[in-house]
Amino acid sequence: MLPPMPYREFLPDPRLRGCVRLYWQVEEHHGPGEEEHRFLPERSVRLTFYAGDSWHGSPVTGELEPMPAASLFGMSLEPLRVVSRGLTRALGVDLYPWGARQLFGWSIGTASLDLLPGYGGVAREVCALVTLSDWEGARQCLEAWLLGLLAGRGREAGAGVQAAARLYGSLGTARIGTLAGELDLSPRQLERAFREEVGVPAKTLARLIRFEEVHNRLWLWPDTPLAPLAYELGFSDQAHLTREFRVLSHMTPGAFVRFSRLRAAEHPADLESRLGSLSTLALSETLTPEQARVAFVQDPSSALP
Repeated sequence: MLPPMPYREFLPDPRLRGCVRLYWQVEEHHGPGEEEHRFLPERSVRLTFYAGDSWHGSPVTGELEPMPAASLFGMSLEPLRVVSRGLTRALGVDLYPWGARQLFGWSIGTASLDLLPGYGGVAREVCALVTLSDWEGARQCLEAWLLGLLAGRGREAGAGVQAAARLYGSLGTARIGTLAGELDLSPRQLERAFREEVGVPAKTLARLIRFEEVHNRLWLWPDTPLAPLAYELGFSDQAHLTREFRVLSHMTPGAFVRFSRLRAAEHPADLESRLGSLSTLALSETLTPEQARVAFVQDPSSALP
C-alpha cells in the first residue's frame, strides 16, 4: 500500500483570490479501527469534497451523522468532532466569508449545506475524481465551477468587504470604530454592511481570526509564550487569551500545546508539510485592493440552490 499523501495547499486562480483563500487536499489511512479528530473554529468557510467513511457532530452531544460527500460549513463557535475509518480523501476550499456569501448565500449560523441537491452534477464529478485520486483533475473541475459562479453572481464589493479584508490583514486586532472612520461610516453603518456583505458580525469575525492565529502559532510553535502573544493580538492579558481559547476550543492553551507536541511526535511528516504550507506563510496575510474587489450577491437568496 502506498503511504498517505501529506496535507498540501494550492493558491487559486488570481481571479478567485478575492474570495478564495486557498485549496487544500489530504489523504489519510485510519486504522485499525476508527480515528477521532477535533476541528477547531476557523476564520474561513470551508467547502469540502470527500471520499471515505467519516461521521461528524458536536463533541458536546456525542451524536454523529454521516459526513456529506460535498458540503459547505464554517465559522462555528465550537469544535467539530469527526470520526473516520479506513482510507479517506478530501479536497477543500477555504473561502473568505464574503466569498461564501457571494457564491452560496452563506451567513453565520447557517447549518452545514449539503451541495448534492443543488449542485449535484459538479459535486459528484469532483467527488468521483477525488475517489480516483485524480487531484489535478478534481481541482481543475472545481476551479472552473467556482469561476462560473463568480462570473454569474458578482458585483463590486462594498465597505463591509473592505473592512473585513483589513480585519484579516490586522489579524483581527483592528478596531471597528477605526475601520468605520477610515471608510467614512458610523460604527452602526459598518456593522450593517458587515452583515449584508460578509454574512458575519465584525466582532465575531475578529474573534475567530484572533483565535485561529493563536491556534496556528501554538500548533506550529508550541513553545510560544502566551503573554507576549496576548499583547500582540490585542487581548487584555494572558488570562483573557486563555479564557477565549477555552470557550472556543473546549480546552486550555496548555492542553492544546501538549496535544500539538504529541501529534508532532507521532506524525512528523504532517507537521513538516504544514510548516511549508501557504497558510503558514500567510499568517499575516492581507488582501490587495484588487483582491478585495470581489463580486457580491445583491440578493443573497438568489445564490441559494
